[in-house]
Amino acid sequence: MKISESWNTNSLNIRRAVTEDIEDLNRICASWQDKIDLEGEGFPEGYIENCMINGDLPPIKNAHIANYYFMVIQNKDGKIIGFFDLYHGYPDNETVWISIFLIDRETQGSSFGQEAIQSICDECMKSGWKSMGLGVHLKNWKGLRFWNNNGFNKIIKISGDKEYSATTFSIIGLKRELFI
Repeated sequence: MKISESWNTNSLNIRRAVTEDIEDLNRICASWQDKIDLEGEGFPEGYIENCMINGDLPPIKNAHIANYYFMVIQNKDGKIIGFFDLYHGYPDNETVWISIFLIDRETQGSSFGQEAIQSICDECMKSGWKSMGLGVHLKNWKGLRFWNNNGFNKIIKISGDKEYSATTFSIIGLKRELFI
């Protein structure tokens, strides 16, 4: 059950990332100005390069790069406006996991994120996956609203620090069922 290497929507081209995309992808990472406040840390040095070479694999036995997709989102003019990754088979064998989904700050609010998510869900459903999952930091109110509005409304796990403060963080795992 593998998804396509590339596909199109009405407004977007979605495809596997290549090394020539690194500069644009790093620019998009830099556009997330409040990441440290929301998640407690910025992107590690070489994040994009590491994802492309080694993958951002889940913490499971036998996780393998062959199940990992690092994808770019382009507008119809070919400009890279976002990226995401997918891991096939986490946290269970019927689920595809998104560990990062980011739209360039300049492009946010234009419905491209919603269009991309719907197309990702459609592509995964066509490939036979039953659900999609992801984790959102609880301080990320904008992200929580976005994911809930896009059908990720089943809570599968909450983990993190026990006490709330400016320097503590928690994550909520959300799931969206895919129906044929």
